[in-house]
Amino acid sequence: MMKKTVLASLIAMSLTTPVFAETTLSGAVEVEAGFVSNDDGDTSDITVPTVELGIDNKLNDKLDGHLLFLYGQGENSDNISVDEATLTFKPREGLDVTVGRMYVPFGKFDSNMVSDPLTLELAETQEEALQLGMSAGNLAGSAYVFKDDEDGGDKIDDYGANLDYATEHFSAGVSYISDVNDKAATGVGLHAGAKIGKAKVIAEHIAVDEITLEDASTAKPSATNLEVGLDIGNDRTIALAYQQTKEAEALELPETATGIAYRMPVFEKASFAAEYMNNEGYDGAKEDVVTLQMAYEF
Repeated sequence: MMKKTVLASLIAMSLTTPVFAETTLSGAVEVEAGFVSNDDGDTSDITVPTVELGIDNKLNDKLDGHLLFLYGQGENSDNISVDEATLTFKPREGLDVTVGRMYVPFGKFDSNMVSDPLTLELAETQEEALQLGMSAGNLAGSAYVFKDDEDGGDKIDDYGANLDYATEHFSAGVSYISDVNDKAATGVGLHAGAKIGKAKVIAEHIAVDEITLEDASTAKPSATNLEVGLDIGNDRTIALAYQQTKEAEALELPETATGIAYRMPVFEKASFAAEYMNNEGYDGAKEDVVTLQMAYEF
């Protein structure tokens, strides 16, 4: 008799409870105008960097299904991709098991800016994984396993774990992964955040162990993000950011990035944001980037 798969077992267990299928749709559209000035001259463009459509189905109080479709102009050959596809089984309060395509919980990547932080550019990791999550009070953590198709192996032998602590005004956490974003190297992430009056402080550091570059040389890249966001009322915010990388030139990341961003609501589900970033490369070349963004979420 053929053995049941993990997925089939989770579904079978979920059917022992009453069914009350509940489906919700969510999505986002972002349109940006970008202006870049560097030693090569000035350029500008209008892009659609993000179109998301999410479908969440709560089959019952034990099993949830989640799908997220993503389009990003210039990415994935301009095709729509399945960005996330997971099933989550909740055997009891404070414990859940998630399986499928996901962004594994390595790194926090919080930001008030329009552009992604350099920590995310270095270390965001998407995999087909099996994850066990637990929470109790102010503590939450998870452990997960996955197979890295890029390292040539044929076994589920990569893994990671994270532990977070959060209150209303303070949060901190640590995470570890055996293979960062298909770089065949381990990674460690540290993050912290605090709310002080109307200000929000974000700090994160990602360090990657030795990787082999295309020219056979090695590097130990890292990235740091420091931000201060200020609530100036009526859902408007101003944020300042300083970011730095080390040994990340071959990954096409700047050595430093400094910027300011402003965000305000336009309508109930729409917002406008403007950002200025000054990027400096490892060779000393500087680049000024202005981004104007309209975003709609539902």
